[in-house]
Amino acid sequence: MSRSFQLKDQIQQLILVVGFGFLLIPFHSSGQVKEKPNLKDKEDGKLDLSDWIIEANGFIPIPLLITEPALGGFGGALGLAFLSQVPNSPPNITTAIAGITANNTWAVGGLHSHNIPEKGIRYRFGAFYSDVNISLYRELPLVGEQKFEFNFKGLPIFAKGTKQIGDSKWQLGASYLFLWNRVSLGQELPDFISQKELDSNISTLGPVIEFDSRDNIFTPNRGTNIIGSWGLSKNWLGSDYNYSRLNLASFSYFPLKPNWILGLRVEYQQVFNEPPFYLLPGINLRGVPAGRYQGKQVSLTEIENRFDINSRWSIMAFGGLAKAFDGFTNFKEKDLAYSIGSGYRYLIARKFGLRMGMDVAFGPDDWGYYIVFGSNWLR
Repeated sequence: MSRSFQLKDQIQQLILVVGFGFLLIPFHSSGQVKEKPNLKDKEDGKLDLSDWIIEANGFIPIPLLITEPALGGFGGALGLAFLSQVPNSPPNITTAIAGITANNTWAVGGLHSHNIPEKGIRYRFGAFYSDVNISLYRELPLVGEQKFEFNFKGLPIFAKGTKQIGDSKWQLGASYLFLWNRVSLGQELPDFISQKELDSNISTLGPVIEFDSRDNIFTPNRGTNIIGSWGLSKNWLGSDYNYSRLNLASFSYFPLKPNWILGLRVEYQQVFNEPPFYLLPGINLRGVPAGRYQGKQVSLTEIENRFDINSRWSIMAFGGLAKAFDGFTNFKEKDLAYSIGSGYRYLIARKFGLRMGMDVAFGPDDWGYYIVFGSNWLR
């Protein structure tokens, strides 16, 4: 969430999990209150929101916390979601959301995610307006590392669509992003920023390929999700910049024992040519403030362990390593960012395989706490 583009990614993930309806009152589209469904699971009698989600045929207001350290460490958001079930597929979701944080960062927007399983088609589109206050860091000659405080006003509009390849678990498609972005800072313009970057538009189009064998999209117990994308930003697309971006990510889950799930995350990002400074890849690890480490390339790996104490409660242990660098020749010179932490989960919706909880993580410069719905790796 350190830059307008990354803020879009984070809010998009937030809305995806918000859309699966955490509590409050389900409404019919007509506005009439529906009879409350049972909030206890018929199998074990424990608190469970599966029937609540399934039977909430209408809009659902959802409150939640924002805990990103780079945005002040505390904030709140309110979402309004409409959920409809799709057989043999994740549900369709339409969500609107607005939020504000302790450092006066705020955003408002919406997202629609749709699945057509009989045709193997999935698509997603949305738009947000964000006003982000955040600090970025740069190594300057003779000075060393210096902090710069920015305000980003951005309007990202994005779309993604994929089609299943035969009967396989592979999907192929394309994604598009248009970003209107305005930047200001309360000090003299540093040398690494050009006047052009303060007022610019980005338009990016490119292919996406994805493999997904996870047993559910919320809190998987087994399977792998691989995502690869190439984004091309060109003047003929309406962009003020000519550059490209490669994103590769893999999320795998292994049941080492019936009550022990090991997760492995590996990511690599690289930009080519000269994107604006705010679109440089950044390290995204719990315990590492967003925007703290940036470079033309980022490599990251993270391990997560979930130990199920019983059918409902679990404890978490995780750790990760990452580097942001500007080329393999200076890889060794760059600082190694690390993250280590722990947390808990509760199986809040058994029929969806959906868990919720909280993590506390420590990094080399700071620490943070994170409210987690589903998985911290949700994409």
